[in-house]
Amino acid sequence: MHIELLPIEAMEKDGKRYIKGVHLSSGVKIDYSTAKHISFIVDGEETKHNVMYFADKFGDKQWQCDCKWYALQNKICSHIIAVNLALRNNKISA
Repeated sequence: MHIELLPIEAMEKDGKRYIKGVHLSSGVKIDYSTAKHISFIVDGEETKHNVMYFADKFGDKQWQCDCKWYALQNKICSHIIAVNLALRNNKISA
């Protein structure tokens, strides 16, 4: 499955989330994948979060996270950034 990564500029907009994403990117693993989506686990400092990529959705709904910040803000979070950076830097393969 082809994964459309977020542009670097979009991830760098909020410096704090980007920096946290950089730190979290080493703890990203694939949980499972199907023909239409992939589930990633991001090991955080205190918790694990599930980031989903949906190939059949468009725009800002392709990437979703189960963290509270994403649910309240509906914007990319550090966990989504971490997965994108891990994929971009070949730390994991999809």
